[in-house]
Amino acid sequence: MSNTDLKYADRGMVFEPGRHASVRLEDGVFVARGKLHEVCGNGSLGFVACLVGLVEGPVIWVGYKGQRATLNPDGLAAFFDPSRLIMVRGLNRADVLWAGEQALRHRGAGCVVMELGDGPDLRESRRLQIAAEEGGALGLAMLAGRAQTSAAHMRWQCDAQNNRDYPARWDITKSKDGQRGSWRVRYTNRVRGENAPGLVSLASASAA
Repeated sequence: MSNTDLKYADRGMVFEPGRHASVRLEDGVFVARGKLHEVCGNGSLGFVACLVGLVEGPVIWVGYKGQRATLNPDGLAAFFDPSRLIMVRGLNRADVLWAGEQALRHRGAGCVVMELGDGPDLRESRRLQIAAEEGGALGLAMLAGRAQTSAAHMRWQCDAQNNRDYPARWDITKSKDGQRGSWRVRYTNRVRGENAPGLVSLASASAA
C-alpha cells in the first residue's frame, strides 16, 4: 500500500471477475456486491456511509424498533442523498434478519444495511449470503456486539482514533479473497459533487 493519501474520486464501481460489480476503495482493494460483509467498531457508521456513497440505487436500512430512530440527514448528506434511504424496523433480532434477507433478495436494492447486536452465526449468515448473491446488493451487517463464525465474505474493524488528521482507522480482519490491509482515514468533503475530490482520504497505517 502507498503511504500517500489516496483520492476518493478515483474509486467507485468496477467490474471484477464474477457475477456482480465490486466497490473499489482503492487500487487492489474491493468490496464485492452480491456478498455479505460485517462491519465492527465505533467507527462503523462512517465506513458504511462511505460505501453507500459509492453504490447506486435505494438503500434499505434495517434495525430494531427505537434503534437509530433518526439517522442524521445532514451528516449522511456528506456521503449520499438521504432520500435514497428506506428505513425498516423490526421488534427483535429474528425480524431484522428476516427483513434483511428479503431486502437482499430484491434486485432493485443497491445496498442493504442491517444493524445487529452480535454478528450472524453460520446458519444466519449463509442465508444472508445466498440472498445477497441472488439480488446482487451490497450487504452490510453492522455489529454492535461480538462477531461469530460466519459465512461473511469480509469483516472490517472500523474504529475512531484520537488523531485530528486521521480520526478513524479501518482494518480488514477477514477476507475470503485474501485481501488484507490497515488504513488511517480522513473525511475530506462535506458535499459530494461531480468534480469533488472525494469524501475520504486513506493512508497506509504503516505511515502512522
